[in-house]
Amino acid sequence: MNRQKKIWREIHGIIGLLVGIVIIIVAISGCVYTFQREIRAALYPDLLYVNVPAYATRLSIDRISQIAEQYHSETKVREIVVNQQVDRSVKVYMYGQHLLYINPYSGEVLGKTDTKKDPFLMAWSLHTQLGLGKVGGQIVGWATLACIPLIISGLWLWWPSVRTTWRRVFRLSYRGNWKMLNFQWHKNGGFYTSFFLLFICLSGLMMSFSWFEQGVYWLTGSEQATRHLPKAIASAQEEEIIEKSLHYTMGQFPDVREVNIFFPGKSSKVFMFIAKYEDKLGRREILYFNPSDGKLLEGVYSDRRSVGDKIKGMNYNIHSGQIWGMFGRIIAFIVTLFSVFLVISGALIWYQRKFR
Repeated sequence: MNRQKKIWREIHGIIGLLVGIVIIIVAISGCVYTFQREIRAALYPDLLYVNVPAYATRLSIDRISQIAEQYHSETKVREIVVNQQVDRSVKVYMYGQHLLYINPYSGEVLGKTDTKKDPFLMAWSLHTQLGLGKVGGQIVGWATLACIPLIISGLWLWWPSVRTTWRRVFRLSYRGNWKMLNFQWHKNGGFYTSFFLLFICLSGLMMSFSWFEQGVYWLTGSEQATRHLPKAIASAQEEEIIEKSLHYTMGQFPDVREVNIFFPGKSSKVFMFIAKYEDKLGRREILYFNPSDGKLLEGVYSDRRSVGDKIKGMNYNIHSGQIWGMFGRIIAFIVTLFSVFLVISGALIWYQRKFR
């Protein structure tokens, strides 16, 4: 091995050892979260699905909000999630850590969960912050950044120096002693997964650092949409104002999958509706409504977004593989899980070379 490759090998090994444990935690928790929607549907059908009575009509969101606050009188409603499938329950997030599931036809509270104990939200916290809050988020961000030179140095080490070895470097061997198999799978398997891992890391950096996000806007020549919350307008209090706002939203955007309704709080004195589509581009419409009469104050619409805003909107789908549908999610799951093997096998290779 020439001197240049020895230097790259040292860089590759040191970075891998420094961020290895973070990669393992982030990768495993990411794998757990990948199929959380399908797993939830299988584990909690009594909370997520309801029987639709013949000729039944949905209760208004205002009435559902009242039911939630009567059932859980200690706190107020923070957010309501309305799914447009007729057989889905309504999710009501209360201030604090409680989530209620309510039958939108009968008003029955189907169950209450503590979001602090939700295994998938715990996995998400581990994936994004190691469960350590903002400090953990910074650790994850910098570890993700370190993965870029880790991947590049791995590709450099993989690159064959002799033409006759090209066929061999693409082959995943199943024969030989465990040390040789470990090395071959680390080297060649790392090559096959490196490009996917690069996409996952780059999209992760956009979630972690505002400067990276701003760089995407700069590269695309886009202006970042500055969100400012409109002020509420004083007017006579009307009834069923949330339902009125939802009716307007669905009339304007009938193809959305679900609507997240954020109630007025300390930071905002208006209702914010986020209408999400069932597509791979992460499209959403953001509408602000006056809390006294339910009239539209302002809207941020998907068809007016810049290129940078569109990339930001689809960034999670790129990160999770959803942008390529179920196939992409499966690939992301396999590649992410394989990164755990890369860390462990790499540590074994380093140990064997240092202490053989």
